[in-house]
Amino acid sequence: MKNLGIPHAIGYLIAGLVVFPLLLFFANKLFFQGNDAEKELSKYLGNMEEIKIHLDPNEKIYFGHERYTAFLSRIGGKIYISTETFYSKKQNKYFQFRMANIGENFYLAFLNHIKSMGFSITVNKDEMQNPKMGTKEHPIPVFRVVGDEKPIRLWHSGDHGETIYENYDITPDQYENSVYCHLKYVMSKEEFKERFEK
Repeated sequence: MKNLGIPHAIGYLIAGLVVFPLLLFFANKLFFQGNDAEKELSKYLGNMEEIKIHLDPNEKIYFGHERYTAFLSRIGGKIYISTETFYSKKQNKYFQFRMANIGENFYLAFLNHIKSMGFSITVNKDEMQNPKMGTKEHPIPVFRVVGDEKPIRLWHSGDHGETIYENYDITPDQYENSVYCHLKYVMSKEEFKERFEK
């Protein structure tokens, strides 16, 4: 009786190292192209404005979670967005945090921050002027949030009893990545085409 261990092992190696990656590559090319965000990213980022917000701590905030598949991979390829939607009386509009792959600590720090301080959001000017946006059903997406008077932060005690502050203001890299993910994977092809390919 032949020992089939070695031929089977070679078959598994070929499937794992060659066939499966090729299948992933072609599946990603066919089904996960997304929008042509690379071409429009600079234009979108160049049309932003910063708005200062002061929320009443009793103001209702609506929480949600979304997940998108950016590409097929053995180790991930997912985009996670924890949303927070709130109403600004001053702007008379609803806004929604849409930062991609931001940890839960940001949201804990933010909820603590707004108890006594304001914050600044970065939004797109065209979306601010669009009368169809800013409603509860179609809130204006927010991609960057930073503290106004002080950074959005959490603190804890160090090994020697000292207070250690951790800054959770959204960084420029996090901001740009969130905008890219929004344009590439979240925005529908129809909306992207209408907006950028007229």
